[in-house]
Amino acid sequence: MAGQEIQLHDTTLRDGARPAGRVLPVDGRLAVARCLDGLGVGFIEGGRPGATAEDTEFFRRAAGELRLTGAVLVARGAARAPGASAATDPRVRELLAAGTPVVTLAAVSDSRRVERARGTNLAENLAAVGGTVRHLVRAGRRVFLDAEHFFDGHRANREYALEVVRTAAEAGAETVVLCDGDGGRAPDEVGAVVSDTLHGTGVELGVHCRGGAGRAVAGSVAAVAAGARQVRGTVCGDGRRRDADLLSVAAQLIVTRGAAALPGGSAVLGAAVAESAGRAVEVVSWQVGADPAGGGQDRSSASVLLRVDGVATAATASGGGAVEALDRAVHRALDPVLPGVRRLRLTGHLARVPAGHAGPAGTAGTARVVASFADGDGRLDTVGVAADTGAAFLRALLEAVRRLPARERHGDGRTAERRPAAVAYGPTLTEPTLTGTD
Repeated sequence: MAGQEIQLHDTTLRDGARPAGRVLPVDGRLAVARCLDGLGVGFIEGGRPGATAEDTEFFRRAAGELRLTGAVLVARGAARAPGASAATDPRVRELLAAGTPVVTLAAVSDSRRVERARGTNLAENLAAVGGTVRHLVRAGRRVFLDAEHFFDGHRANREYALEVVRTAAEAGAETVVLCDGDGGRAPDEVGAVVSDTLHGTGVELGVHCRGGAGRAVAGSVAAVAAGARQVRGTVCGDGRRRDADLLSVAAQLIVTRGAAALPGGSAVLGAAVAESAGRAVEVVSWQVGADPAGGGQDRSSASVLLRVDGVATAATASGGGAVEALDRAVHRALDPVLPGVRRLRLTGHLARVPAGHAGPAGTAGTARVVASFADGDGRLDTVGVAADTGAAFLRALLEAVRRLPARERHGDGRTAERRPAAVAYGPTLTEPTLTGTD
């Protein structure tokens, strides 16, 4: 399986069509969606079904006419009205009627706006978020929650903003996107809030930055550096709110971080990846077991088989727990061939496994591990999602390795060997079986 990619979520057909006087006919919307699919974006948000006649007609025609090769069409809606039922709320029903496999659900995450914008109280707002997400998931939809005005809410009432994120994730939301509202947050603040939210919730995050003078692009890149896995924006930053320019974001992520931001995209960006991606690390197999340590105590042991540029390297190690043992085993395997990896030191981790999925046979993608690493004088925070905590931690660890710049990863100042014909977008991880205890 390919290493963790950055998901690009395009909102040109919604945010980009907002300037006064601009009306994009349905034929034009379908044409734009096909172009975005060819570019290689992961998700295309088509609008709000039921909001206008054009929106409704677009989704009706898209069901029969739009043949996407890689992108996924997304419909956008809002959480149920206060005091209503998600099953009977007209807006939620319109959202389901659009028939898209993925839906984006907008929700208020700023406590100050709950009463003013939603006309309700904080508890009822959380109930609306959780209830609507559960209803959509039960109907077979993948759900992204758009936490509107999150950065304002985090500053005013951090605990409530984080509780909105937790509520959505526990109800089944796949990703919670932190929205910068009208824009203007500095990149360092965006990164700090993303990092704090990741550590406070353990939820997979995205970001939607806005702002002129390049702030939206810089904020998006800072969010990815802090652990966000999805970026939203519009082509060329179009739209009245100065959304992040997805093309500029993709270029920055590909060239500076080797991220697979446009896996099906243009040859130009692909060549940029070839120039900067560095060496490929692949996990072939791994195991974790428990060994008696005396005194009635057990200690974990781990073994890993990796490939670096196609050359196998293996190691075993033991430690207090499964995560510590895996960390030591990976270092023993990688440090001799990638000396710069030695600078990564695990300083802490947080595992979240939903009830009912605690064992090795858990459903894929149910366990999340947020890992913190000391990176020389700095710090790296990464997240891994997999069937169990062992596999999730391996994803988080290899993401940290991938995010080391190529010069630092090698550890000797030399640049990565360039092999454009066989470029890897960072470490990859297979789906081996976890054995023993976790």
